[in-house]
This record gives sequence, structure tokens and C-alpha cells, in this order.
Amino acid sequence: MLGLCGVVVALSTAACGSGQAMGSGQTAGSAPAPTTAEALANNQYGPLSAADMKLMTLVQQTSIREIELSQWALQRSANPQVRAAAAMIVTQHVELQKEDQQAAAKLGFTLPDRPADDMQIGIDRMSRENGKTFDDDYANTLRQAHGEAFILIAQVRADTRNTVVRPLADSANDFIKMHIQVLEKTGDVDYSQLPVPQP
Repeated sequence: MLGLCGVVVALSTAACGSGQAMGSGQTAGSAPAPTTAEALANNQYGPLSAADMKLMTLVQQTSIREIELSQWALQRSANPQVRAAAAMIVTQHVELQKEDQQAAAKLGFTLPDRPADDMQIGIDRMSRENGKTFDDDYANTLRQAHGEAFILIAQVRADTRNTVVRPLADSANDFIKMHIQVLEKTGDVDYSQLPVPQP
């Protein structure tokens, strides 16, 4: 989740390959996407804020990316802690992506069918890596991205007025905490690469 837009952008905009994603930006069984912001704002589940839509988009894009990267980690890594992290991340992102797609279908919100461009840069880079180089890049890229996403998830969970988004934010929050912990257990996280907390 390194490939994220900045947190300010994440809270103010609505948009930032695994086989898990549906083609053409549609989720299975989804209703046609409303054509206006008003249609999204005025639905039976409560208004969708820009941050709500950013979270749904981010869950989809990171699920596509992290399922693919974690499948590579299972194939390439000799570190049992990296493999344990990857196995958990694949399983939980498949589950989270399914919940996200179901939420989007309820709300008539169209999800992307590919990672964001900045995420794709990391995928392309790691596609050429193996061994310790891959392990380090995998652990640090995902650890930093999860930390950034954690902030958005907390903001959405605290402020959303949408009853469909609220449980999705709960699930994302629960999973991301576990992912941060299991990535740190790999021993490959370089904490000096993480952003310094702002006062």
C-alpha cells in the first residue's frame, strides 16, 4: 500500500496484476456507477466522502499489488519470516478485496482494475529482483505503504457517515496492523526509511 499518494492528497481526492480484480473497472455484480457526485453523496447508506472513496480505491489497488508481490515472495524468498508474512498478506488481501468489491457494488462505486501508476513502478522493479534484494525491497516497500495507509484508514473510520464504508474501514484497520507487525518480524525493515512523525 511505497506507492501511495501523500496523506493530504489521500484525504482530498477520490482516486489516487493480480487475477483478483475484475476487468473494465467493474466489480462482480456491481450496479452501474452513478454519473454525478450528487448520486454518490445521496444514497441510502449515507454520503460518500472523498476520503471514503479514496479508501475503497486504495484497498482495491493495494490488494491487486500486494497479492501479486506476496505470491512472488512465496516463490522467491528463502527467509521463513518473509514467507510467513507473504502468506498472511495474500490470504487477508483476498478477503479484504472481496469485502471492498461487495461494498462498491452496494454503493454503485466503480473500482479500478489495476494498481496506481506509482505502485506499478514498484511492481516492475521487484519483478526483476531475487534473494535478499527482493526480501529487503518487499519488506520495506510494504511496511512504509502500510504505515501511510494506516493514517487514511484511521481518518475514514473516525469520520465516515457511510454505514457500508465503516465496517470496511474496520476490516482494513485490523488487517493492516497485523501486516505491519508481521513485516517487522522479517528483520528486513529499515526504520530509517520511514517518515519522521510530524508534531
